[in-house]
Amino acid sequence: MSLIKRIRDPVHGLITFDFSNEVDKAAWRLIDTPEFQRLRRVKQLGVSEFTFPGATHTRLSHSIGVFHVARRLMIVAERYIPADQRSPSRMRTALLASLLHDIGHGPFSHAFENAEKVRLSKEIYRDHEDWTADLIQRKDGLIRKILKEEFKGDGSIADDIADMLKGKEQDLYSSVVSSSFDADRLDYLQRDRMMTGSGAGAIDFDWLLDNLRVVDVPANNGEDTDEPEGQTIQAFAFEEKALQAAENFILARFHLYSQVYFHKATRGIEQMLTKFLLLFSEEAAKGTKANLVVPKDHPLRAYYAKPKPDLRNYLALDDAVVWSALELSATKGNGPIREFAERICSRRIMKGVTIDMVNPQASDLARRKFIDQHMKAGIGTIVFEDRAPLSIYKDPSKEAVKPHKRVHIRREGGKVLDITSLSKPVASLYQEQEILRYYFLNETDRKKVLNVTGESHAAT
Repeated sequence: MSLIKRIRDPVHGLITFDFSNEVDKAAWRLIDTPEFQRLRRVKQLGVSEFTFPGATHTRLSHSIGVFHVARRLMIVAERYIPADQRSPSRMRTALLASLLHDIGHGPFSHAFENAEKVRLSKEIYRDHEDWTADLIQRKDGLIRKILKEEFKGDGSIADDIADMLKGKEQDLYSSVVSSSFDADRLDYLQRDRMMTGSGAGAIDFDWLLDNLRVVDVPANNGEDTDEPEGQTIQAFAFEEKALQAAENFILARFHLYSQVYFHKATRGIEQMLTKFLLLFSEEAAKGTKANLVVPKDHPLRAYYAKPKPDLRNYLALDDAVVWSALELSATKGNGPIREFAERICSRRIMKGVTIDMVNPQASDLARRKFIDQHMKAGIGTIVFEDRAPLSIYKDPSKEAVKPHKRVHIRREGGKVLDITSLSKPVASLYQEQEILRYYFLNETDRKKVLNVTGESHAAT
């Protein structure tokens, strides 16, 4: 009798790992590595718990959920791909890539990366995808060692996994990891909605999978690629009766982004945390002359003390490490570092002013002009600009969109169309929107901006 391990998950129920299956066995061993267990201390939604107190779930639970969903997508793939066209090695690579796709995330992912983009030059900046590849491929790491032991050979499957996560070869198997309908989105849409308690973003997961098929679509899709004209590629498509469910899947992302991920309070906390990390890193870079209350061997200080990011020091970082630096700085620190740390620890969020970029009114134009003319010098110190693009679905009739970045619908006669040909709600998302807000350290400055239009009393 084969050994079976189980994990109870609030989203997917019982997730099992059957050791008679080589991928399941390897996955279970990978979950137990220090590299993967670090994700237990990195929250999936960063500082969203300041707005949604239940959003304390981790990237570890999300990653296991993505692996589970990827297995379900592979069942569909194996059902509809002809036997002579299947690739067990690519399937194995995709499943393990789905499990490991987030291991390179740093603490408070987006705030931390935003600070790194400002702190580091383009030549040495590394995002979480770069760190993920490093962790998977490094010769002395447990991940490569386990993969080598489980699948024999020289451990090159680690390189295959890293290459897939970098998007080097596009096919149906890689689309399970990254596409417009992938395991990552199918997990986080359900998990984030549940844990935030949001009413937005519901999807009909079982109906979507029940109506999922594998079809052939043009490979180049009008793009300037090396693929010959007339070449096809396999892709997932939904039966037409699942059109509304597919619509809801795309709209769910829009609603979660606009109502949860881009929530004004959450983004305000992110701005403060990013500023704290920048101030802290600037001081830590002074070495022994740094005026910091955290010990010299504190992991966050040790990481920032080096001019170039170091994998060993990066691995020592997690949310708890940053929180310890925040708490020490809030109680014993000094200057701006203490101020930002104290505001975060006590949840004294900076209030903001939102500028409507989609349908700007006279008040939006006046406020933005006032900030540009009178507060530009304070941007980044006492005024913080928050810009974020909100692009959910691109118009395939106006620009080249890779086959796996599209959502396909198969009509009753067998013709396969992009969902935008059949769905006005999805087509309405073509216009790329931009979120623009300004947050103010001092409430008097915010009121000055509002007073431009005589609305100092407004709570924007």
